[in-house]
Amino acid sequence: MPPAFMHSSPNYSKKRWSAKTAMLTHRARLARWLRAIPQSRHAPSLAQDLPYYQEAGAGLVTLLAAWGSIELSDAGIRASSQPAWYFLHSLAAWLETEAPVITDWSEQKGVQSQATFQHGTSLVYALEQARAQRFAQAPAIRFTAVAQILIIRPGSPPRFLVQWDARAGQFQLIGGRQKDDEPIGQTAIRELEEELQQQVKHAAGDFSLHLLAPVAGSRHLSPSFGALTEYHFTFFHASGLPELILGPDDRWLTRAELLAGRTNDGHPVSGARLKLLEEALNKRIDDLSSSFQA
Repeated sequence: MPPAFMHSSPNYSKKRWSAKTAMLTHRARLARWLRAIPQSRHAPSLAQDLPYYQEAGAGLVTLLAAWGSIELSDAGIRASSQPAWYFLHSLAAWLETEAPVITDWSEQKGVQSQATFQHGTSLVYALEQARAQRFAQAPAIRFTAVAQILIIRPGSPPRFLVQWDARAGQFQLIGGRQKDDEPIGQTAIRELEEELQQQVKHAAGDFSLHLLAPVAGSRHLSPSFGALTEYHFTFFHASGLPELILGPDDRWLTRAELLAGRTNDGHPVSGARLKLLEEALNKRIDDLSSSFQA
């Protein structure tokens, strides 16, 4: 006799299709419900104001199905395997502790590949890495506009100012992410002032910024947040700067090091978009003028 979960009637395949269709509908609605939850820097929303609030219970079943830990049919629900059954019991045991599985969801540590259940960013990275590997056209869940500023010191060869980003684990040009509703030019000014430790002020006339070009976004896993991210870069060139006092995380790198993605002594560098910038400018970045006062 087949298990109670199975059906031997001719209508079983039709019922199975119907259950699968219903599950796919629940998955789409649960995804919308999850995406409607405000992020940490926005005001909270009442749970009942989120879409499909009444279906949240069924959505949790669907979420377990998305993990692959349960099977659904018109006959009901069961664990998909013995390991899946233990997964469900582990979740239950965690619930009984009244403690969160992950205690650190901060943005401070970045991805640590061996710390999946210590830091939320690392768990996000593991999930997103698997999704990107399994689905070639996996859509990004994070969209980020970034301003980057070329600060150039003349010489043979000219060199470009970068800073070490501990969360990303690499050297990067001066710059950073655009804030909500902030013009990208203002992002560049704010980031330059912050990353140079307020040594210079744009409002005081200590420097000028010149738009170079926007560059088509790349799509890759964020080393800071773990999310599959679509980036859009806008590059600026700083000029008129006074002499700067550099910090311990600042370095001057050549164009060759930036394009190679690695310093001469082996440290990773984020510079892949610079080749596209040169194509947009129709010249090399080391042909740009000095960023400092004569």
